[in-house]
Amino acid sequence: MENKETFLFDRRKYMILIAGLVMLAIGFGLMLGGGSENPSEFNPEIFSAKRVGIAPWFLFIGLLLPIVAIMIPKKSV
Repeated sequence: MENKETFLFDRRKYMILIAGLVMLAIGFGLMLGGGSENPSEFNPEIFSAKRVGIAPWFLFIGLLLPIVAIMIPKKSV
C-alpha cells in the first residue's frame, strides 16, 4: 500500500490564503504614519481618506479571503 501525502488545501486555496495575508499587510501599511512629533500638536493627517476609508477595506477583504478559502469546496480531480 502506497502512503501518499496530501495537503489540506489545493493550490488555489493556498493562493487565496496568501492573497488574504498580502491584503492585510497592505491595509496595515496604509494605516502607518500620520502621527505628530509633539504630542501637544494635532496632525489632521491621521484622518486622511487613505487611513480612514481605503485601509479598512483592505483589512476587511484580507480577513474575508481566508474564510472564503476555507469555505469553497475542493476541486474534484
